[in-house]
Amino acid sequence: MDVKVTNLTCEYRTKPLGIDVVRPRLSWQLRSDRAGARQTAYRILAATNAKLLKPGQADLWDSGRVASDQSIHVTYGGKKLKSRQRVYWKVKLWNEEGQPATSAATWFELGMLKRSDW
Repeated sequence: MDVKVTNLTCEYRTKPLGIDVVRPRLSWQLRSDRAGARQTAYRILAATNAKLLKPGQADLWDSGRVASDQSIHVTYGGKKLKSRQRVYWKVKLWNEEGQPATSAATWFELGMLKRSDW
């Protein structure tokens, strides 16, 4: 069976630039060639560099395995983000058969969060 993680978005957008939300909401979709496939758990990794998107290396956030079917509006729960910071992230999920799938890396970037940043 082919399981994929696709359509990663942050605050409803793909690779948004200049967001002003310090705890953005992340979303993704499970794609499968089998009808009725569903997510049973996920793990989000977030880092300052795409090369750090590995368990034990993600320097901003590693959610650990979360038993949940939620894939829409999962709130970022990592280290405090700063103005103009780019965050690289990816998702690993597991389906009801325990089969894992990992997304490609993507990113979002914050805009100016405080007046003093201008």
